Amino acid sequence: MNYLSLSQRIIKSQKPYIFFHTWEVTRELLSQVIAQHKTIDLDISVNEKGEPYLGHSDEYHQKSAEPYFHTMPFWEAVEMVAASDIFVMVDCKNHHSWPVIEAIVEEIGPQRCLVCGFANELKFGFSREPNEPDFLTEWSPLDQFTKLKDKFPAVTITPCSKWLPQDLFTSEKYTSLIDQVRDILKNSKADTVCLSVPDETITDKWINYFLDACIILHIMVDHLDTTKLSSLYIGETDYLEKVSPTTQLY
Repeated sequence: MNYLSLSQRIIKSQKPYIFFHTWEVTRELLSQVIAQHKTIDLDISVNEKGEPYLGHSDEYHQKSAEPYFHTMPFWEAVEMVAASDIFVMVDCKNHHSWPVIEAIVEEIGPQRCLVCGFANELKFGFSREPNEPDFLTEWSPLDQFTKLKDKFPAVTITPCSKWLPQDLFTSEKYTSLIDQVRDILKNSKADTVCLSVPDETITDKWINYFLDACIILHIMVDHLDTTKLSSLYIGETDYLEKVSPTTQLY
């Protein structure tokens, strides 16, 4: 059966779609998300034995000094999502996680999955702060995303960028760089992208520039006046009440 991918559904709806962003997935939270027919964000890592868990890599916690997050058992979360009708953002936090991510997509269904992660080819150095840590385990080659798309055509893939210029969309000197980024995304079959630039600098002009290539921009919406945007995008929020219902896309 041919399914529309999540990104295709969003484009067809012609409306922004807001995803839930969270670092801590508990049974209680996931049950609430499923009951409300919202979305969930699963951060995927593996330990030294290759065993999967929900959360960031050990490297992330060692370098950032952030405490480990309180999350539920990995496969229990996957099974709960698979048995529901919700969409899921599968966020690769360790480049050794790709076999596990493939299993998640197969279990839940590719048409309900958006798989994201930082891509080596989209790693820049313009806006990196002095002494800002680089979590090397978070970076994957673009062909990992493309291979997943080739195996599961209905999955939505989202290569993410880091350390682009903060004035990427407000300075005319970066036109060729924007072209370069879009070309990289098109050639890798990307469906959506998180550019990690200031959200307030993203305008309809740039949303539509990427939409012309069937690529949807991600925007964090919690501190943004979204009434200034009329084009469609994928929003992310830390607040469950702001999350779009699955019924918007069914």
